[in-house]
Amino acid sequence: MNPLIPTALDGVLMAVSTVASLLALAAFVSLVRSPSPAGRRLLVWILVVLFMPILGPIAWFVAQSRERSIESGRGTFGSCGPGHVGRLAGRGKG
Repeated sequence: MNPLIPTALDGVLMAVSTVASLLALAAFVSLVRSPSPAGRRLLVWILVVLFMPILGPIAWFVAQSRERSIESGRGTFGSCGPGHVGRLAGRGKG
């Protein structure tokens, strides 16, 4: 086997490394542009993204999307607030 010719495993590892690097870069850009985390919280997120190459950026994007949905008033389950529960049970305006 010629050591100068990359194997299939080398190609897979290179692809995984590229995806992890792009995810981390996108997460860092998102962290810097986001107004939410500041101070220690920002530092913790930077360390999570840095030391957990694939799971860290995914965790940041999930946390950011949940935070945005809560800020917009939708919550995590859409727009099913207390007023909708009565309507679903047949007791409210509908």
